[in-house]
Amino acid sequence: MGFRLSTATSSRSSTELRRLRLALLVLASLLGPVACGGDNLLLPSSGQPAHVEVVSGNGQTGTVGQPLSAPLVVLVTDPENRPVAGVEVAFIAPEGAELTPNDTVLTGSDGMATVHYTLATVSGEQIIEARAKPVVPSASLTTTFSQTAEPEAATQLVMAGGDGQTAEVQTALEDSLAVKAVDRFGNGVAGIEVAWETNGGAVSPTSVVTGADGRAATEWTLGDRPGSYGTDASAADLEGSPVGFTTTGIAPPSPQIVVVTQPSANASAGVPFTRQPVLQLQDAVGAPLARADVAVTVQIASGGGSLGGGTTAGSNAAGVVTFTNLSIQGKPGNRTLIFAASDFTSAVSTDIDVGPGPPLAATSSASVPVNGTAGASTAITVLLKDAFDTPVAGAAGDIGISIAGANRASGLEVTSRGGGQYSASYTPILAGVDQLEVRVNGEAVAGSPFTSTVVPGAASPSTTTAAVVRNAFFINVFVTTRDAQNNPLGRGGDVVQVQPDGGALRNAADHGNGTYTDSFIGFGIARVAIFLNGVPIAGSPFSL
Repeated sequence: MGFRLSTATSSRSSTELRRLRLALLVLASLLGPVACGGDNLLLPSSGQPAHVEVVSGNGQTGTVGQPLSAPLVVLVTDPENRPVAGVEVAFIAPEGAELTPNDTVLTGSDGMATVHYTLATVSGEQIIEARAKPVVPSASLTTTFSQTAEPEAATQLVMAGGDGQTAEVQTALEDSLAVKAVDRFGNGVAGIEVAWETNGGAVSPTSVVTGADGRAATEWTLGDRPGSYGTDASAADLEGSPVGFTTTGIAPPSPQIVVVTQPSANASAGVPFTRQPVLQLQDAVGAPLARADVAVTVQIASGGGSLGGGTTAGSNAAGVVTFTNLSIQGKPGNRTLIFAASDFTSAVSTDIDVGPGPPLAATSSASVPVNGTAGASTAITVLLKDAFDTPVAGAAGDIGISIAGANRASGLEVTSRGGGQYSASYTPILAGVDQLEVRVNGEAVAGSPFTSTVVPGAASPSTTTAAVVRNAFFINVFVTTRDAQNNPLGRGGDVVQVQPDGGALRNAADHGNGTYTDSFIGFGIARVAIFLNGVPIAGSPFSL
């Protein structure tokens, strides 16, 4: 068996309600298992908190962010309706509100707990809940305050909707234009007069007072010309005023151009599309329009650059327009094309991803060292660019390098280094002058042929030659230094030493042209050793 307090008793005084509730609880405890289905019912004892109720401070109205004029006061009582001191009462407020001295206070000897409340910065109803800490849990230990926060004075006028719409000329926009007068916390403020002024068409009404939510709205009917329109909303002394709105007026439906074959999705700069665009004229309801000799012009719609080929084509008797040699000229990137004709709605193509065009010798360049060394690799670098000065990758096969002169060669292997840069190399053997020709698709790049003067490498004992001649009482030694490729050095600076019959080393005379000589009395000498930079040369020692 259970008991329920009817809402019909709501007209009784709060004291009568508490007494009736207490009587029912006592009765339930006396009935025990009969009333509670066998479960024990735990009730607050005398002197323990059983009820909390609002004493004062409810239903106030104030300004957002400001303290209320009266404190919030609750009373905690025991089952006999006597005040209970020392009970913790927690006040739970909306975010941004403030409670002083704290959000949890103790009841005094009169059973009352008091806090001062500063409204949150959001306007409207604010609910504060007061919860008394129970000894025995009870729903009667929670109560609420309801306060009303009003906005501060308006400081700003902001856009609240309707901007950037598109509509046919001489029609009303689907959405009204709306602004909102707000205080410094963004709360809407009522009673602010907003004036509306347009540069095309008409607004109705032209003056609106903001409502309870701070909004003011008007309807905008466009003028009779296609294009951009503007309207301003103004409110005196408010920051942000005037608030500008723009919209686009479009012409009523008209015959249109439709792209039935899109241009190639990928193209090379300056190269005609492999798939050329085909268009169809249509009437206002989308049916094919069989009209001949309608001139359709194509332009770049987005991405920049220019078009190559024929940019105007006429329709045939079926209303079909075909372009034959269109290309895009410019830097790599995405492009779209727009096709237009007088009195027709234009059409825009899908995206075209434009890459670099084929490399040109006129815009490409090469670098060759002016000096080379026999036996050492000579590096050649090439930078390929298309007609629009864009580096071209993946075109090593378009480069041809040949060498004339001392070290003739052709068909040098070219390696890509990325970013339009390429490299090749050769190892000259003979000292002399080489002429290196660099061509791109058969055309010579600027500066070609390039001259590279090959000098001998370091002196090599294995190729250096000598002549040892006995002349009467003297032995004459003649040495010619050569590099590893057998090129005469033609320069001095190396150390050539002569050793007769294992005796003391003698320094040969350096003539500065790659030749060295020595002469000495040769009685009884049978062999002469010759050293180049401390290493025996080929054929050393020489027998006499």
